[in-house]
Amino acid sequence: MEEYIYTDITELVCPIGTFSVCHNNTKIPFSVRKNSYNVPYFDITTDTNYALDINTDLLEKNKQYNIIFSEGGLHFCGSDEYTESITVTIGNWSVGIGSYDINEKCYYTNEPHKGYDVWKNENGYGFSFILLDRSVEKITFLVAWIENSAEKDIDYEVALDFWLT
Repeated sequence: MEEYIYTDITELVCPIGTFSVCHNNTKIPFSVRKNSYNVPYFDITTDTNYALDINTDLLEKNKQYNIIFSEGGLHFCGSDEYTESITVTIGNWSVGIGSYDINEKCYYTNEPHKGYDVWKNENGYGFSFILLDRSVEKITFLVAWIENSAEKDIDYEVALDFWLT
């Protein structure tokens, strides 16, 4: 069983905005736990590195949902075989969202997609996703933020990408 910091919330507040999950104007509850991949990036760490779990029992199949950052401006930062991160720096804070695409291999084969499909939405506010079937109990997105320190000559968005992909 997961150890949640927050359960059934509709917004996760960070110093420069909020994360939420929605369908049109309806907010969808989610639960928050620490991201299990919480290792230092060189000597940089953050206490605000989370996994947002969305219970698929709360979702309807074939409807589009969105996980969004209220301030927008998110842009592609990095990707791995099945993951992608989008980030933004506003003032002295860097913020990001990471997604896991369980159907990545299906794009290169004739296998049907299962679980859910996810993609970066075009407006720069986050990711969109559709529940395809009930084969997954939850859909997880990673979110993190970090205050940029003037003493370090580092791209903090790259540190976020490290944790979110």
